[in-house]
Amino acid sequence: MRFHRILIAALAALLLTATPVATASSATPFKSDATVHASLAPTSVPGVFTGTLTGAGRASHLGSVTLSLTETLDFATSPGFIVVRDGRMVMVAANGDELHWTYEGTGSLPDVQGNTVINGRFVITGGTGRFTDATGAGTIQGSVNTV
Repeated sequence: MRFHRILIAALAALLLTATPVATASSATPFKSDATVHASLAPTSVPGVFTGTLTGAGRASHLGSVTLSLTETLDFATSPGFIVVRDGRMVMVAANGDELHWTYEGTGSLPDVQGNTVINGRFVITGGTGRFTDATGAGTIQGSVNTV
């Protein structure tokens, strides 16, 4: 379903462009790659959905990871765009350590070739284990093909 691919593309853009993560007051580059599955539920507001996503992949400083995400997708506020708000993600490393994120942004609707542009921002809000005091923030910028 095209709607699900938009969500997956938005997550992929977030994960692949999220570079500055800081732990213990030092900036650390961060890269990841994941495959996710999305489930959408309509809210009481027409054109607004709650997204629940789960997946798995690899991330620098964590190795193999599983992902759990929730977000609000608003197709009504800005016609022609997807507004993502209240995004929350937990990356869990193979040893159980977690990295917690919040995010928000916008995405264009895919063109006829399936290309979309994603922009936004993220914040690393902590975690567990070796990521207990992790902090950081950055911007999300990218183009994704949803086909």
